[in-house]
Amino acid sequence: MILKFPEARPTYAIPPGYGFHRLTVPELKERDTLLDTLQIWDYPRRGHRYVLGVDVADGIGQDRSVCDVFRLGTLEECEEQVAQFVSDSVPPRQFAYIIDAIGHLYKWPDGVEAMAAIELNNHGLSVQDTLQLHLGYRHFFVWEVLDQADPSKRFTTKLGWTTTNRTRPILLDQLYTGITTVDPLTGFSDCRINSTITMDEMRDFQTDGALWEAEAAKGAHDDTLIAAGIAHYVCWRLLGGESEPLADRRRRRKDEALRRARLTGAMDRLDFRNTDATAQDLKEQQAQPRDLLQEEEDDGLYYDPASRGVGDTLY
Repeated sequence: MILKFPEARPTYAIPPGYGFHRLTVPELKERDTLLDTLQIWDYPRRGHRYVLGVDVADGIGQDRSVCDVFRLGTLEECEEQVAQFVSDSVPPRQFAYIIDAIGHLYKWPDGVEAMAAIELNNHGLSVQDTLQLHLGYRHFFVWEVLDQADPSKRFTTKLGWTTTNRTRPILLDQLYTGITTVDPLTGFSDCRINSTITMDEMRDFQTDGALWEAEAAKGAHDDTLIAAGIAHYVCWRLLGGESEPLADRRRRRKDEALRRARLTGAMDRLDFRNTDATAQDLKEQQAQPRDLLQEEEDDGLYYDPASRGVGDTLY
């Protein structure tokens, strides 16, 4: 299927003016592959932030151009691949128009387009140039120097992602960690992949040595993996990166729930026979509202559902 809709989510009305067209069943049957089709697993939702991971090819049937849309994770939901466009025939400069349409569809809460993180190694620079100068796209990933000692000089004036021998291991390591780390409450990985094209490339991504040495098998592709890796890395940086990762905060939420359950059970078992208080004292104490989180000193995460950010989100 081209579109996969989670239950309990309303059908999304495709906005006019961007060239989107919902494929009918006969049109789907005429297609042999999912190339040149925008696959959507979760439509844009108000209050969420989105990142476009982009890997650009030459459009002559060899490598593939990919635009992956990732939704930033929250304490309530994992980071997720929500849409993907893959093509081996669209020229680089024309691919910029597709990115522009997708970026405006998945807007941020403040109305700005999705953050575009474009790999600049080959044709990506011309795509980014077209987006900036001809389409007026405003929201790009700013290149960050990870080994800069002065935090004030960490962000450069350069836009986009550059894959080198130094950045490739970081990209692959973060993607591997996000996919293989499972949230104990939801049961999903912290970086949820929905695309069958991406999953197929994962099966053909091989190495006999270190993870960063992995590459596509002969005759296979790794373009969607690179795009997904870029999108996931940018999401990770936007959520703090070097502070406490969202994955750790989500796991601590379960520990907090277990701690509260144990504490509640201990309070329910209290009676006048194992405390210095009288039965009347305990009745009066139980009649008053209790803040269980303040009754025990703990360095764990205090998950306050009332502390929500823009658009009723947790960031």
